[in-house]
Amino acid sequence: MSHVTDITQLYARYAFSIDGADLENLRGCFTDDGGIEIIGGPSFAGAEGLARLVAGRTAESPRHENANVLVDLAGDEHATGRAYFVLRGADGRTAAAGNYLDRLVRTEAGWRFAHRRITFTWRA
Repeated sequence: MSHVTDITQLYARYAFSIDGADLENLRGCFTDDGGIEIIGGPSFAGAEGLARLVAGRTAESPRHENANVLVDLAGDEHATGRAYFVLRGADGRTAAAGNYLDRLVRTEAGWRFAHRRITFTWRA
């Protein structure tokens, strides 16, 4: 697979992992010290932070949908990624929308998020 395909798969793996409250696979989406910064909200760094994020998920938590993933490679080891996301409630209605801005690094295990910045542009 190409680097861009591998990174696009990482975006999908993140969505399925967080929606399924699958901490092991979610951790596998990030570098050991990687984390999430929500603009105007909390931050979650490292394994402990990601565990807190997953612990807050419930059956009513919205499902993540990604769109328009754009990858800018900076050589074979670093990249920047951007994407839109929509969060849908259990009833299928849009609960929120926004965008990701990511720093990615290629590790021995594959591409991982080093930092994910989440900006909400709309909330129900």
